[in-house]
Formats: sequence, C-alpha cells, structure tokens
Amino acid sequence: MSQEIRQIVEQTWRDHIGLPPEWTPQQTATFLDQETSAICGQIEARMGTAQGPAAARWKAENPGQEPDYLTGVALINTGRNQITEEVLTEALYDKVPINDEPLPDEAPGGQAKKNVEPAARWRFPAARTPEPDADLEELADRLLPTRSTLVRVMAAHLLQAMREDGQPLPEETGAAAMSSFTNRLEAGMRQDGQPLDGPGALIETR
Repeated sequence: MSQEIRQIVEQTWRDHIGLPPEWTPQQTATFLDQETSAICGQIEARMGTAQGPAAARWKAENPGQEPDYLTGVALINTGRNQITEEVLTEALYDKVPINDEPLPDEAPGGQAKKNVEPAARWRFPAARTPEPDADLEELADRLLPTRSTLVRVMAAHLLQAMREDGQPLPEETGAAAMSSFTNRLEAGMRQDGQPLDGPGALIETR
C-alpha cells in the first residue's frame, strides 16, 4: 500500500468529503486503509503490463523497436502517473462535493434562472456550457500541468466562459492574463469549498 496515496486518501476524506463523526479512530483507520488498498489495486490492474499503457503505445507507434533505458523509465512513470490520476479522480475526487449550496433560484429540471451572475456561471453546472471546447481543455492542461484534475476541469469551464464573453485568454503560463486568470479560478473554487491541489495534485515523477 502506497503511503503517499494513503495520505491523499486520508486528507481528502477528512478535509473535503467528510467522515462519520461517530466512528472510532480504529474504524476510521480501517476504512481509510481499505479505500487506499482498493485504489492501489485499481492502479496496478490498469497498468496491465509490467511497463504500462504508455510503453505499450510507444511500441505500437514504433513497431519492432524497444525504447532505450531512460525512455523506458519515462514511459513507465508517465503511464503510472496518468493511471494514478485517473483512478484517484474516479474513486476519490469525484466524491468531493462540487458545491454544497444549491444553485441560486434553480428552477425544476436544473435550469438556472436569469439572476445567476453571468461572470460566475462557470461555477454552476446548470448555468454554464455543459462541455468546454476541446481546445480549451487542452489549454487548461497546458497552463496548469501539475494541478489536480478538478482544478484543470474548472479552469476549462472558466476559459469557456471567458471566450464566450470575448475576454482575452492566457495562452501560456507567462502571459499577462495568467495571474488574474489563476486568481479568479482559485477564488471561485475556494468560495465553493473545492480543494485546491494538495489532494488531487498530479503525482510527481520520481
């Protein structure tokens, strides 16, 4: 069982999802150990082969060749990082409440009424464009490559709203618009009680 993943699981459940207050410390520890073991098992199962999916893709794209040692290590680490993020998102981060408070004046059927502040619509599923443009999802990944999946998803929704409103988008991490974009993103997520990295940050390549 990975102690790094165990720490992520515990912090996410304690700080962002919530544990039953009536549980004893032993019950809590047992539950968190079980959750961690299940997540680690899913990661290993998805690796599939000893080298993982990234190495398999490389070999498929380079038939008859084997990656050199450094390339092989990088492919294994990349594949494990990607799978770790996917499993953590599905098994853990998706359980974090997106917004504990109801959408203001939400109408039956999930349709937001007109008094939802337009500038804040990216925070509300019923008010924003359901799916950001594909190029904006790629831009969010490029601007925030080491941030959590949740942060990058919300960043893509913010970028979508900015595009729709004709606002300049940050095109690279050093762009002038990047600072205000990041501040707006993090302020909105804090207001909604969403976690900013910590639990959810990509696992660093070791």
